[in-house]
Amino acid sequence: MISAISTAADAPSLHQQIDTLISQRHSELKVVPTAICSDAEFIRRVHLDLNGVIPSAEVTRAFLENSATDKRQKLIDDLLASPDYALHMARLFDVMLTERRIAAGGNLYDVPAPNWREYLAESFASNKPWDQLVRELLAGDGTDEKLASALKFYLVRDVAPHQLTRDVGRLFLGVDLQCAQCHDDPHVVDYRQSDYFGIYAFLERSKMHPLSPRGAQLAETAASKTTFVSVFTTRSGETSPRLPGGEMIADPPLEKDKEYLVKPEPKVRGVPTYSRRLKLAEQLPRAGTLGFTRNIANRLWAILLGRGLVHPLDLHHAANPPSHPELLAVLERWMVENHYDIKGFLREVAISDTYQRSSLMPADSKDLSEKSFAVAPLRGLSAEQLRWSVLQATGRIELHYARLDAQTKKTSPLSEASPTPAWKEKITRNEALERQSVSLVAAFTGLPGQPEEGFQPVVDQALYLRNSTKLLPILQEDSGTLLARLNQMSDIQSVADGLYLSVLSRLPTEDEMAEVRQLLQSIKTPKERREPLQALLWGLLLSSEFRLNH
Repeated sequence: MISAISTAADAPSLHQQIDTLISQRHSELKVVPTAICSDAEFIRRVHLDLNGVIPSAEVTRAFLENSATDKRQKLIDDLLASPDYALHMARLFDVMLTERRIAAGGNLYDVPAPNWREYLAESFASNKPWDQLVRELLAGDGTDEKLASALKFYLVRDVAPHQLTRDVGRLFLGVDLQCAQCHDDPHVVDYRQSDYFGIYAFLERSKMHPLSPRGAQLAETAASKTTFVSVFTTRSGETSPRLPGGEMIADPPLEKDKEYLVKPEPKVRGVPTYSRRLKLAEQLPRAGTLGFTRNIANRLWAILLGRGLVHPLDLHHAANPPSHPELLAVLERWMVENHYDIKGFLREVAISDTYQRSSLMPADSKDLSEKSFAVAPLRGLSAEQLRWSVLQATGRIELHYARLDAQTKKTSPLSEASPTPAWKEKITRNEALERQSVSLVAAFTGLPGQPEEGFQPVVDQALYLRNSTKLLPILQEDSGTLLARLNQMSDIQSVADGLYLSVLSRLPTEDEMAEVRQLLQSIKTPKERREPLQALLWGLLLSSEFRLNH
């Protein structure tokens, strides 16, 4: 017993295993990784990755001045414990799971977006295991009030079995079987038509059951045969439900007239005695299901490192092997042993030297491949990260919270602390901020139904940042905003420090300090300073340094 305990205690942690295996690969490739990033790089990067927003100037300054050797690990723990973590992950997985789709019936039958995001936020706040979350998404039929919002995964796809088949494969197993709907994929030998229709067989019986006056639940029929024909060979086939790499699951025999718990009738939701969809929810989110654990480990890795060990994320197959096979196996094993602990996984990756590499290449260094993970990648901010970071940089978040706190103190000065969960309270506090920045998000989102991977700027986005009148109110010099605070400072050094800490999470260089000084030193009155200060702020917000996570 003592020996077993000693062995477990001496086993390297996940972040140590990550660094060891990545370092071994660097040696094999004969590449020299970049240095560990500066504190300024780190605090901005980890705030964006774990909370979805840049840090405030005050938080950044305190971190830069902190000399504690364990300050990075403490910051990671603080960010993971923050309500902003739950809200950020809810936004992130909302985009991943729905891909900004709009149901054909609009909001008439779909789960309202706020309900769906609250469901996700609560799941991440409680650190719900990934297998449990997927089980809820696949099993939900809308009848359980506590889990009703999970039904959005089906409703936003109009309960269309072919669309669901493709997205269940892509999002939960890491395989895009779209081309296998009509024939074996000619480009990917591993993707067979029988695999596609094996998943399809779990889902084809499910139907939308509209409610009056609005909303919907899932109904399901009790009988159907799943057949398919290859358009290439005209060969036909028939299958029972089957997950890729697994065995077919036959329907249990049922007595005649006992096929339904509730027989479908006009305006009556059919409930079969045996549900293939519930069998999918039981069978798919398990360690033994080919691709399930690997897919989420790879996707979580990509959230922090900018790309997956298998990339693209939904093309796991033999001809597209992982860049670090042994590492991916380690990540899979950790996920299973730690019961699909998302927060714990992200913590271990963020602690690693691999995550904390600098994005700054030495002048004499050769280009490093992204899949070597020898240099931190440059990643475009998501629409949501950009929204909250613009609001943070301009001082809008701080001003809004101060006004709310003052109003609360004025109206209920003796009230006790609210029992409302912190993440839920913050959703309410953020509502006005979301309304004033909705156009910014709209300008930077991708097309509905398309995965948002990689940085793909377009002309419309640049024009929005430069010319949109909808952005101007956020940049105005209202009392309490960044511009107002800067305009009250008499010392130009303090102005430059406050500007750069607020927007770029770092202090200005000597050249940048000289530029600010040259622009402001001859100006005497706050009124005269307003326009050049606004130009400086706008210039930094338009910079690639602000637009990228680096």
